[in-house]
Amino acid sequence: MDPVNADTILRRFFAVSGHVQHPESLLRYERVQDHLRDYLEHIAAARLTDAEQELLALERQFGTDAPYVQVMGARELLHALPDFLAGPQLLPDFHDRLAQISVASRLAQWLCSRQLVQREDSWHDVVLTRAAAEQARRSPAL
Repeated sequence: MDPVNADTILRRFFAVSGHVQHPESLLRYERVQDHLRDYLEHIAAARLTDAEQELLALERQFGTDAPYVQVMGARELLHALPDFLAGPQLLPDFHDRLAQISVASRLAQWLCSRQLVQREDSWHDVVLTRAAAEQARRSPAL
């Protein structure tokens, strides 16, 4: 397993997802990535264990703007994805929301296929992400 931080993982994932050619789609993916990063720093960070939150506090002391993505890795990123697809986190724009659902589902699978997480240890989070994606697709707003 590659011990890289969430920032590197997200940059790599969105770089390989860059096959999208349409300018509006590129902008949509940028909005989804910005929303995911904001979610990780402000919402997912509050749900970490006490030890992980202490680590983030130490990183903040160094003036790091985005401590979550700097010190957390693939396991924490995968663990955060189901809640990223919960109702309050879903983007208001219809097409952005569909992109958000697609990105989260593909990111969960990508983390496993790249062996950045151990499938057997993280399978629960993969299943929860798939269920959250399906629930978000069926959301009344869609």
